[in-house]
Amino acid sequence: MAIHVHNIGKISEGAPCSWDSKDALLYALSVGAGAQDQTHNLAFTTENSRGIEQRVLPTFAVLLGGAGGSMDDMGDFKLSQVLHGGQTITLHSTLSSSGSVIPMSGMSAVYDKGKNALIEQTTELLDAQTREPVATSVTSMIVRGEGGFGSDAAPPDHWKVPGRAADLTFTQKTSLDQALIYRLNGDRNPLHSDPKLARLVGFEKPILHGLCTMGFAGRALLDGVAASDPDAFGSLSVRFAAPVVPGDELTTSIWRTETGAIFQVRVGDTVVLDRGTYTHRTAAPGRGSQEPETATA
Repeated sequence: MAIHVHNIGKISEGAPCSWDSKDALLYALSVGAGAQDQTHNLAFTTENSRGIEQRVLPTFAVLLGGAGGSMDDMGDFKLSQVLHGGQTITLHSTLSSSGSVIPMSGMSAVYDKGKNALIEQTTELLDAQTREPVATSVTSMIVRGEGGFGSDAAPPDHWKVPGRAADLTFTQKTSLDQALIYRLNGDRNPLHSDPKLARLVGFEKPILHGLCTMGFAGRALLDGVAASDPDAFGSLSVRFAAPVVPGDELTTSIWRTETGAIFQVRVGDTVVLDRGTYTHRTAAPGRGSQEPETATA
């Protein structure tokens, strides 16, 4: 088996991907919006509240464009070898409550990690009418057992937890049916719903989608450092460090920076999302305070 490094930079245009108001509302509910306070974030969970225009959570962009690209272009390894290692989403414009984009996808980088390989797949989402850039999504995939081919090492990572208390801490309780709701966005992988399959691959019960946990973190960042304003959202990047089980309580620790924030998400003492980075797209109000805060979102 091999990684097809010769296909780095090869771009494939996918079929248009469209969404409507209901899709955006379902996504918001699937990442916990309104679960602890149904009157909070009504702009993301309703379309007909008086005096409130519907808005779209920025991390909704991870659903657009599907998987993007062709796995055959990346290599002849088995899908069972692939782990979702990380995700980055960058918005170039604010998402509307309905629209259509064209995904332009391809393998953008490959790194030899010794025993394993790391593939980065980049998807540019273009407005279907104007072909202007809407968002960029980068998926990092760990391919187990496919290292040793001698590529360049991955760029150095200078991310680290600051030597001070977090400026913000958000506590969010996931529901027992969280994965069952999130799968309605399109990811029907039975690992997140079938107890028998979950046990076959080593889990006591079905686990939560990593991108669902990322959505919870995105809501915390949006509330905490961007005043719940999607126009302020620039980018969000995470590494998936450990699985989450529906019903777990997520604790998101946020440290503000000049350009946005860095963050970690834990379940108890276990880091489940690591090396989190958020950047502003436009100036976000109220981001200057450095006093530690605790919130429930």
